Amino acid sequence: MKNLAHSLLPRHLARLLENTPEQHLPEQAARAIAPAPFKVLGTLEAPIVLASPHSGQFYPEAFVQNARQPLSVLRSGEDSHIHLLAEQAHALGPALLHATFPRVFCDVNRGAWDLDTRMFHGPIPAFVRPTERGLAGLGSIPRIVGNRKPIYRHRLPFMEAALRIRHYWMPYHAMLADMLDKTRAKHGTCLLLDLHSMPDTPEATNPDFVLGDAHGTTCHPEIIRTAEQTLQDLGFRTTRNQPYAGGYITRHYGRPQHNLHALQIEMRRSLYMHEETHICHAGFAPLASALAVVTEKLLKLFP
Repeated sequence: MKNLAHSLLPRHLARLLENTPEQHLPEQAARAIAPAPFKVLGTLEAPIVLASPHSGQFYPEAFVQNARQPLSVLRSGEDSHIHLLAEQAHALGPALLHATFPRVFCDVNRGAWDLDTRMFHGPIPAFVRPTERGLAGLGSIPRIVGNRKPIYRHRLPFMEAALRIRHYWMPYHAMLADMLDKTRAKHGTCLLLDLHSMPDTPEATNPDFVLGDAHGTTCHPEIIRTAEQTLQDLGFRTTRNQPYAGGYITRHYGRPQHNLHALQIEMRRSLYMHEETHICHAGFAPLASALAVVTEKLLKLFP
């Protein structure tokens, strides 16, 4: 974990963070009672790793109080209960990793320094390189929530973003990278199933599942074919890579030429919960069962 953190922190910033007194860290009181940034269930006994990067529900009190939007709006991008949906699949053998913090606070499905520079005051370090998504306000420290409402009342000091990257983004990725490397070393191959939820869309072809492999680049074709066929046999509507082809995690870790595969799975929220209240309904159990069936089919690809 330490090696990954130092590889992602420019040298001068790493020194500055190491010398920052703990009492000066933003939201220190909230962090003192916060859960660890991630939880891991199970061991690496199967060649599949399940991950839920966006289902965290610990919102630091200081963050909520200083936000322009109420908590109900801040939660609009949350992949609520996805790690719970994955428990039945996890029971088949794959380890399960999930973040405990929400994406609106720190989004691990973006590059570490993919930041909208307009949200900070003062000088911006040269290593900050926003992508199109980052410039739109949806970087590793988002400027807006999914409905394009601004999160913050005022611009932030850049150091606040750097500290969130250090204390949340980096530990999650250090653990994920370690799990994937050890799984591949143990089994000769590894498949990451990166699990997400998506809002309903008004289109008549509104899919139940979107399977993303970055247009055929992050996993063996048989993996996405198997997942797609299994879901369709269960009666679900699926699409490939539209409108979600896979975020930073899928694209960064998916290297099928090195026996490391990654598939992003988006599940329609209304299948298992009421979007307005985030309360699960009767569809939760069937969807959890379907995810387990897909996982079981995929496990059979790796004898």
